[in-house]
Amino acid sequence: MKYFHALLAVYLLASCTKMPEYADGRVSYEEVFDSYKKTAGYLNLCYTKIQPYGSSYAGGGFLAGYSDEAYQASEINNSMEQQWHRGLLTPFFNPVESGNSNNTNWWTGNFEGIRYCNVFLENIDSAAVASQTIRAGYKAQARLLRAFYYLQLIKRYGGVPVYTKPLPVNYDYSGEKRPSFSEVALFIIEECDDVLKNVPDAAMGWIQGETEFQRGMFYKAVAAVLKSQAALYAASPLWNDGSVTWEMAAGYTREALTICLQNGFKLYDVTPPVTNGYDAFDIYFRTRSDVNRVRDKETIFELNQRLQVYNYNGLPFTAGIVSSGDNPSQELVDAFETIDGQPVLDPARPYLDNDHLQPNYNSANTLYNPADPFAKRDPRLRASIYYHGAAFNLGSAGSKVTMDANGNAPISATDIRNTRTGYYLRKFSNFTSDRNSNNDGFFKLYRLAELYLNFAEAANEAASGSAPQEAIDAVNAVRIRAGMPALPQALSKEAMRLRIRNERRIELAWEEHRFYDLRRWKILNDNGKVVTGMRPVANGSGGFTYQRFLVKNDRAAFADKYLIFPLPANEVTKLQKITGDNWQNPGW
Repeated sequence: MKYFHALLAVYLLASCTKMPEYADGRVSYEEVFDSYKKTAGYLNLCYTKIQPYGSSYAGGGFLAGYSDEAYQASEINNSMEQQWHRGLLTPFFNPVESGNSNNTNWWTGNFEGIRYCNVFLENIDSAAVASQTIRAGYKAQARLLRAFYYLQLIKRYGGVPVYTKPLPVNYDYSGEKRPSFSEVALFIIEECDDVLKNVPDAAMGWIQGETEFQRGMFYKAVAAVLKSQAALYAASPLWNDGSVTWEMAAGYTREALTICLQNGFKLYDVTPPVTNGYDAFDIYFRTRSDVNRVRDKETIFELNQRLQVYNYNGLPFTAGIVSSGDNPSQELVDAFETIDGQPVLDPARPYLDNDHLQPNYNSANTLYNPADPFAKRDPRLRASIYYHGAAFNLGSAGSKVTMDANGNAPISATDIRNTRTGYYLRKFSNFTSDRNSNNDGFFKLYRLAELYLNFAEAANEAASGSAPQEAIDAVNAVRIRAGMPALPQALSKEAMRLRIRNERRIELAWEEHRFYDLRRWKILNDNGKVVTGMRPVANGSGGFTYQRFLVKNDRAAFADKYLIFPLPANEVTKLQKITGDNWQNPGW
């Protein structure tokens, strides 16, 4: 395929390494790569531009607060989430990036990461290393990191030029042309394929390593998931230009899933003690992965920083809480089925009104009871969300979270420590966490469940007529681990599409998928405007009635232009001046 030269002055920035420098601050690449220790140090530098994920956004929030998964409690304080939903995104100002705790925007940060990788790859063949096996492993890591950074860029901005070597200072940008999303995605797929097929396992294997020192390193399973995600996105409605078909995406994702399964990956199935968690799905998100994959065989890549859910997405009675953070929406809660596998609402038309106060109940569902709305629901609901009456400390009888007016975590329109929607986040959190001891989980950026769902989607979209059995089987693997029944066998392709999308919504909630799924499916317009909640009201007889209520119905960031981020204005100005072309995304 044709490769493209990269743009931007960011590539021309000097490398920042923590190594001995000359008196004027310079350090030569010869000095770096003549030293085994400094060569390894420069590879570590290539990892430093992996952005924070999870609760790393404004005020410790998740990306969920920028989608229909949640309503951020701090929106009353003109938070970045509020500015996003008011439609204040411009080429000069991106509220999501401005609220990033790393204070590095995605455009510059990912391009800097790419530059570090290219410098490393330019020098690694002649660098001082202990063995040729180590050299091959180092090289493979840098190539996967570069692929990772390119995937982050195209998910947000669309096609960007691909560059595989450091640019000379006098590089002529005048001939630059912007490639398509698919062209960059194919570059990512080819890089990952080459690592998977041609790098010996001795140089880059299927586990991070044997010691904690190797935690956070890329390895072959990362190549598989990058390949899968790049193909899935390229085939999706937002980006599909015919270059990567659904048939191709199904093939790529089948290969990625199969090779991971062949190399020992499996869904997490460790049953916890009854006082620690409900089930394997529940405990998984607050259990740190082990680098040698003895216990946790599901996690493909986990960020090496403990989340602070108790603090920034917590309950008002927890010591040290700052905010209740991203309060789960009623729309998300409605997505959880009942334990018989029936959707609560009609998947094709879940609400009868624009404010989502008139649910369109699924006529085939006989278990859901509006008077007891959390009973007999998908076990992932209790593992992911605190609802009224949910258990808090599983080892303490009667320890409940209550959201009524006299409860211990009531709804409030003014106190950011209290929920706006009637729900609190439970996923990743640990009831033992407070300001004296944080035992919350780590953000799992990539895991095997995503590969199952990626494959199911691609295989279903590639089919004609009925949903293919292999797509049903892939979804069922995820559902059965969660304690849910298998999907019906006789589903049309269209019905299966709705079930797959819903499965992603609940299985991958809060994991930074929904924000991008709404965009790549081009359904943001139908899902980006309204947030509702559920209020428990004492009925005078010791019980409660449940009332849906409107939290927000004027979110403005749902038009088509919000499907893709605008390129930063200063970069567009430079590129137009040099190339004569307008590089800005549509609508901006």
